[in-house]
Amino acid sequence: MSESRAEGRLLALLTACFYGLFTLLPDSHSLTVKWSWVAIWQIGLLCPVLWLLWQLWHWGRVRSLGNGLDWCIGLGMIGLLVSSIFAQFPNQARWYGWWALCFLAALYALNNYLDNSDRRDRVLATLGYVGLFFVIISLSLWTTQTLMPELARLESLKQYGVNLPFDFSVLELRNWAPLGHQNYVAGYLMLILPLFAGLSILRVGWRRYLWLIALGLGLLDLYSTSSRGGWLGLFALCLFGLGVLLFGSRIPKLGLAIGGMATIALLLLLVFANNRLRTLIVAILQNTDGGELAYRLINAALGWQMGSDRPWAGIGIGGVPFAYQKYRPIWAGRESELAYQLHSTPVHLWAELGIWGIIPVLGAIALLVYWLVRHQLRQTPIAHGDRILLWSLYGGLLAYGIISLTDYQLDNVAISGAIVIYLACIASILKSQKSDLETRYLKSPQKSKFNLPFYAGLGILIVALIWLIPIHRAWQLSSQGFLALGQEKVEIFVDRLTRAHQLAPWEPYYPYQLGWNLGDLALQTKDPRQRQQLLNESIAWLQKGNTISPYQEFGYSNLGWLLLQSDPKAASQAFARAARLVRAKRGVMFGLGLSLLGQRKADLAIEAFSLEGLRDPLFITSPVWRSQGLQPIYSQVLDRMATRYQELLQQYAQSGEMNAYLHRSRGGLYWWQGNLKAARADWEAYKTPLSQTILALAEGKSPQPSLSQPPSSPEMMLIQAWENPSQRANLLRQAWILATKTELPAEMERDLLASMERSDNFDRWVKQNAPVWQYRRQRLGFGVLSRHIDGSIPTDFWIVADNIAMTTWFAELLPSPVYMPELDLALQPWQDAVIKELLP
Repeated sequence: MSESRAEGRLLALLTACFYGLFTLLPDSHSLTVKWSWVAIWQIGLLCPVLWLLWQLWHWGRVRSLGNGLDWCIGLGMIGLLVSSIFAQFPNQARWYGWWALCFLAALYALNNYLDNSDRRDRVLATLGYVGLFFVIISLSLWTTQTLMPELARLESLKQYGVNLPFDFSVLELRNWAPLGHQNYVAGYLMLILPLFAGLSILRVGWRRYLWLIALGLGLLDLYSTSSRGGWLGLFALCLFGLGVLLFGSRIPKLGLAIGGMATIALLLLLVFANNRLRTLIVAILQNTDGGELAYRLINAALGWQMGSDRPWAGIGIGGVPFAYQKYRPIWAGRESELAYQLHSTPVHLWAELGIWGIIPVLGAIALLVYWLVRHQLRQTPIAHGDRILLWSLYGGLLAYGIISLTDYQLDNVAISGAIVIYLACIASILKSQKSDLETRYLKSPQKSKFNLPFYAGLGILIVALIWLIPIHRAWQLSSQGFLALGQEKVEIFVDRLTRAHQLAPWEPYYPYQLGWNLGDLALQTKDPRQRQQLLNESIAWLQKGNTISPYQEFGYSNLGWLLLQSDPKAASQAFARAARLVRAKRGVMFGLGLSLLGQRKADLAIEAFSLEGLRDPLFITSPVWRSQGLQPIYSQVLDRMATRYQELLQQYAQSGEMNAYLHRSRGGLYWWQGNLKAARADWEAYKTPLSQTILALAEGKSPQPSLSQPPSSPEMMLIQAWENPSQRANLLRQAWILATKTELPAEMERDLLASMERSDNFDRWVKQNAPVWQYRRQRLGFGVLSRHIDGSIPTDFWIVADNIAMTTWFAELLPSPVYMPELDLALQPWQDAVIKELLP
């Protein structure tokens, strides 16, 4: 048999094709959790496993990575086994464990293939071309689907007299293509940019210019992602490259130093030219909290707690989204309510695998650094091309290592595949000088009669396939069910998702989708009997989902809204469980209060309502309080809030930020009640131009500063619209655009103008006549967080009623912070007291 056939080159080619497909396919990362793409990439994962088995069949064993790296891989495999056995959610651990094993199979199969420098060069050149196509596709898609439409939209807003800049702080405007998220794009670029640099050094003629162009386009692509972790990785890469040139080249040191400083200066200039990156630096310098810094702090604390609870096994690979809210700290507020990854690779590995996720990785890093330093100090003779490639590969892993501190991306085919290729090439280069290279590559004549490694691998593959088949069948059935639902074939939808649940009973997605969709249909049904039947089925399915996944606020809060009318006591318990998982979730304490009113527990209901108001003060302006059932106790709720504010002010008298927040919030409460003297007393020490203007208008005085001057903010522009009826329509449009960055809908414009016309003063318009917006909050990202995107995006069953004037322009008067640890910790004892009444 020929060596080509024994190496399984056809399977190698199929593996490469699948890798290229899921690297270049637009939105590929999301498609891996959608039928039928999930089956396609699973087939792709089988290719390296079959490739490795083919090699085992012909050679009896595989060539080791060498230099101690196999011990690290062995420890990692033991960790995956331990995780799948002792995980809190074992089936999810096996699903992701299979993913990891397939990539390890790819590592060893590729290591077998890379037995000379020509093959290494060919593989890395091919990866370089894939990277070049990646950059071209990324820039093309972002330019045509994001940049140009946004610039056109901003140009259209100029007709209203509003000139808005392109804003990288808006997530949707950053370069997502083709992997689906800007951080994934930046992570892949961190790996591929050093390879472009290495290839540009090694190639001559037009190919050198090609790779230099690729490098330039890659840097432009990185800028368009506006990824802060990516820029940190780029800074580290530049310092690494400068160090290599200083100590490993004959270029004059002075020229290198000047060039290095110029490069760093250029990078800093580009950073400050990007409004998102500039905002980060200002936030760090001013030591301000909130935003994405808080997001990562929460996930770091949460991940540390997960791993600390189970240091010897972790919660299990793939278990983060299922246990997330169990470990989520109370002080997180409304920031990072749910996530499927912890935005830091070390933190994520510690959480899911415990010590098995840390020790093998640290061991591999230590070995790679040790062998590089040893080769460098001993000046081991390595071919020039291999030396350039070695530095490029190390640079890529270093840059990616930096970005991995701020994100977890190992579940991305493009990124994990590139890491596998890099590790295999590094192992091959480091072994290239060893005299026993060929003795480690066992040919077919040395194969034993009983090929134990092959049969063991084949057995594992068969077991895995037997386990995977019903999972994929369930996925297919659910996809058919959602298609039927879109055609209003409800019976087929229920049948398909029920069967999917029976095939994969450990997966909460199917009962949650059944529960939510049937509940949503019930709310739209006018036939009382059919409505009740749908409600009963919806409640039963949501309860099943909560049993499978007991740490999801989504299931409990929506169950509470469905039970509110028929079983207030059960609704109270559902809301209490939801509140215990996410204390600051808007509407949960309000729903709890309604369920307590249904049980005639008025005082406890008032306490729950007041806690909702204390965490989300803007909610007291909702028109929902005008309803017949709530209006009689509304004033008691506000009085309870004022009492709590007084207690908190005594407790936090010495806390500058918290004290200021409490005065502003209580001032807003008093203003809303009409107690203008008390409001002025609270606001006096912490006054803002808006609060002073609002008080002046409420007191019938001329607002200050003078509105004859051009307004400096959307809220001031709205007030100017009130003061200038002749220009009101145009000013309203401008105020709306500045506040929401969108055009004012025609119906909303009519409502705003009509409500102002029938109001005799501004205070009454804001508090009583402003338009009302009713809607249900969407669970954006529900599919992505559930690792299924075939189905519906749920909305909460609670119908929110907002005062448009308050929520759009005057939210500053009743601040509702997303992230304020002191506030959440202060409210915790009162929340605990209410929850303990219902869940002893």
